[in-house]
Amino acid sequence: MAMKVGSFSNQTSSVMRMPEHNTAVKGAESEFSMELYDEQKSSSIEDLEKLMKKIDEQGERLSQTPTYDELKEYRTLIKNFVGEAVSRMYDMNTEAGWDRMGRQKVYTTVRKIDRKLEDMAEQIRLGQADKLDILASHDAIRGMLLDLYL
Repeated sequence: MAMKVGSFSNQTSSVMRMPEHNTAVKGAESEFSMELYDEQKSSSIEDLEKLMKKIDEQGERLSQTPTYDELKEYRTLIKNFVGEAVSRMYDMNTEAGWDRMGRQKVYTTVRKIDRKLEDMAEQIRLGQADKLDILASHDAIRGMLLDLYL
């Protein structure tokens, strides 16, 4: 009977060692996850910077020729940027917790951008689009977009 207790004791000690092995694997997974997250974050920032450059170029074209087609392209670029920035912020919030500014500020900024775009559309529709007004609106929108991803 002593043998059975001894063999049972050996089985217990081998089971006890398994959690240590799992902990090491979890640490490696965590390290890998952090590297993957950092790479995705870096890629996302590069994408936002490329979109911002396209927005600047389109804003310049819009100020030169304020047509509905130019405005439509500008709005599409802005929508893509806001969608990317907000989804990136959401990913960061789920990973790191609540942002210092809170989510309400994000939604407020998005509403302000939409309002500014509507004003630009109305000016172009009425034929009152002045080059300086469009540039001023573009600069205001650009500032709000930078607030989203910085």
